[in-house]
Order: sequence, then C-alpha cells, then structure tokens
Amino acid sequence: MSIAANIAEGNGRFTKADRRNFFGISRGSVQECVPLLELAARQDLISTERHEQLKADLEEIAKMLSGLIKGLENRKV
Repeated sequence: MSIAANIAEGNGRFTKADRRNFFGISRGSVQECVPLLELAARQDLISTERHEQLKADLEEIAKMLSGLIKGLENRKV
C-alpha cells in the first residue's frame, strides 16, 4: 500500500522536487518489501513459486519507478 500511496501523493505535488521525493520514497518501499518477502518464504508462508513471482514483480516495479524518476528529471517543465 505504501508504494501506491506514495506514487499517488507524488502525482498530487506541484513541484518536480516534491514529485521526485515521493517517487523515491515509493521505490524505498519496494526495497522494504524484499526482506519481508524473504521472511515469508523462509517461514513457509508462501510457496517457492509465489515467492519467485512476487520477487520478479518487485524488481519490475522498482525498474518502473526508476524510469518514472529518470523521466521526471529529464522533463524540462
């Protein structure tokens, strides 16, 4: 939820710096999910297949957020 909430809050900001800050926080939230996912797998709360899919999803979300941040930095407005 933190990932989506920070993206939404960033989109509601007026300055590029504010947007970038919230998108960066959102990317940090992705990274926070990684050890939680590992713990869930180690405690057999999720299957190996589900663990791998969620890990891949987190990697893709992190890449998308990096692209969003980079695109924002390259924007002239």
